[in-house]
Amino acid sequence: MKVNVPKRSLADTLAHVERVVPSRSSNPGLSLLRIDLRPGSIELSGSNMDIDIRARLGADVDGTSSHAVVAHVFGMVVRSLPADDVELEFSDTELRIASGTYTTKLQLVAAGSAPIVSFPDAYEGLIDAGALYSALTGAKYAAAVADFQAVFRGVKLEFGDERLRAVATDGFRLAYYDVAAESGLSSNVIVPARSVEEVIRILGDGVVRLALTEGQLSVEHGTYALNLKLMDGSFPDYERVIPKNFPVSITLGATRLAEAVSRVSLLADKTANNRIDLFIKDGVATITAEGNFGRSQEELTVSQEGTDTEIALAYNAKYLVDALGPVAGDVRLQFSGSGASPSVVRDLSNDSYLAMVVPLRTN
Repeated sequence: MKVNVPKRSLADTLAHVERVVPSRSSNPGLSLLRIDLRPGSIELSGSNMDIDIRARLGADVDGTSSHAVVAHVFGMVVRSLPADDVELEFSDTELRIASGTYTTKLQLVAAGSAPIVSFPDAYEGLIDAGALYSALTGAKYAAAVADFQAVFRGVKLEFGDERLRAVATDGFRLAYYDVAAESGLSSNVIVPARSVEEVIRILGDGVVRLALTEGQLSVEHGTYALNLKLMDGSFPDYERVIPKNFPVSITLGATRLAEAVSRVSLLADKTANNRIDLFIKDGVATITAEGNFGRSQEELTVSQEGTDTEIALAYNAKYLVDALGPVAGDVRLQFSGSGASPSVVRDLSNDSYLAMVVPLRTN
């Protein structure tokens, strides 16, 4: 059977699927991409046991058949093709790929050797794709990356009446983002941050369909569908650790502060938590850093409030810059005290977002 498809469409779709399908696995079947041909479309699917993915793209197909091929090899070949159009010719054992002056053949595997993934017939939840994107990107950066940190490696999604909140924390920082959106779901789940990344990548305009089954969240948007395996365990009571009293607060442009911290941290000691020091007094914030190659400093004029006249703290520069990332305009940085007392970041133009950063100990 011959199939004609634009190279760009095939390559873009494969890029999403390949991120899920492992190039190496102790289970050889997990490295396979299943290809289902349907009249007018190609369906690509795969799994890594934590995420199932299915993608559809329009193509000149006039029959029905199913095949499997090693995903990363197929993707490598497609990306290297010289022309804008691709001809795929499927036989029982081989896939012939032709584009421009180039032709190659790949060995096919029985379709049953690849993971067979299935998706819900009905989705009980709907949410605006832009709202979901804002919530996920506004919180995901604060999730932990170390395997031993269990549920801290996930993003908690709180589906409630007319609201969705995404929350992440690694114990040293925290972020949450609220969106006013009626999803039709009412549940709290923890999704691995790695899976959240894949959801973010497929989001565009329109609506997202959601379905919750035991241990799984299914997401469908446009031509993509994902099954996300949920994490077990109890997420920490994060609201309890967010400070309420702040003896010092400053207000300034978030981008201005983030750029200053990034500049100063270029000379920070990377073996000492990328430390920058922040000293605030009389409406001036002084940022300093020192490492093996020298010392840097920058002063910023800020609007200062609070009962204390000055405060000195140290931060991991990356953590502070990450917390400022979702803020487009002015930010209020609130300090609950010196030492390791948490600091809170608030977006003055959007109270949906809050971040917390724990300063570095200085003694």
